[in-house]
Amino acid sequence: MLNPASELLWRNHARLLEYSADKIILVNPPADDLASQLNSTNSSETLLQSNDYQIYQYFKRSIEELKLTVEFTSKGGCTEAGKTNLAIIYLPREKAYLDYLLAHTSTSLNPGDRIWLVGANRSGIKSTGKRLQKISNAVNKLDSARHCSLFEIKVNPDLSSALMPAASSHAKFALEFNQQDWEFTTLPGVFSYGSLDPATRMLLNTLQQLPVKGRVLDFACGCGVIGLTLMSLSSTLTVDLLDVNAMALASTEINIQKNNADTDRLEIIPSDGFSGITKTYTAIVSNPPFHRHSRQSFEVSEELILQAPRYLTARGELRIVANKHLPYLKLFQQSFAQVDILAEDNFFQVIRGSRPKTKLNRT
Repeated sequence: MLNPASELLWRNHARLLEYSADKIILVNPPADDLASQLNSTNSSETLLQSNDYQIYQYFKRSIEELKLTVEFTSKGGCTEAGKTNLAIIYLPREKAYLDYLLAHTSTSLNPGDRIWLVGANRSGIKSTGKRLQKISNAVNKLDSARHCSLFEIKVNPDLSSALMPAASSHAKFALEFNQQDWEFTTLPGVFSYGSLDPATRMLLNTLQQLPVKGRVLDFACGCGVIGLTLMSLSSTLTVDLLDVNAMALASTEINIQKNNADTDRLEIIPSDGFSGITKTYTAIVSNPPFHRHSRQSFEVSEELILQAPRYLTARGELRIVANKHLPYLKLFQQSFAQVDILAEDNFFQVIRGSRPKTKLNRT
């Protein structure tokens, strides 16, 4: 099965055969069969790069069947110069992240090589194409179908020069917590880019007033602001920082170094939900996402609340912040013997579940 953007690419696969390259790069594709179909008609190896650990794992399971190299990475591009002359990028939601990907991908290509950009019309691919055409006259629309559009960008010095600043793009914000001054960096594509969102601030306030202890999991850690600041509250507290997104984990790594965090007391875990977790925690804290691949989705948050008891000690707790309109209280009541609202305003609330009801066997 192919998603609509991949169907448009497959419709143009004859064009791919015109390009001779040892590798074709697919940047952030969906979990579908395009790579398999390309391999069946093209002698080139496919280098697949994903910033989503769930999709990375999907393709890793396919490696034995396909002539495929898979990387979980925050950047696009091939490190082996001259090994490719074509990269295909699926349009991300954020403009800054697209420019970041284009900048890094173009550095591994030579003048005259090509980048294909594909995406849904409702995601802004048409306006993106027009914007890029203002940067370079070597941007052309190749095709459109299934409510998607495909653009071809020919790499040239003008384009590379215009995109160069985006290669090091990042945003910073300052925070005062536990009588300390903190500075955090967020890379493009990371939640609350360049600022501390009010929901996370509310959660941090409750954690300062009612601290957690022991081993803590920062679930969907983003740039690491919750887990890293928590470490300042106790010298014995250890933190695991988990996220599905490579840009988030890269931001966390930057912030660990920037804030001189004790690396002996923390671990970064790429994981799709709890799939990469083998430990038990005294607390799980989170500002969980309710979007997945540009669409509203409660799947991650629901899994977090319902599965958390499996990964908590008998006296452990799950503490999250969420929009007040989201239906999470009933899920907490299913999973925990005690449920408290620790803070709330007109928009957000911090919910704590303690005394997990059932510790099910992990599957």
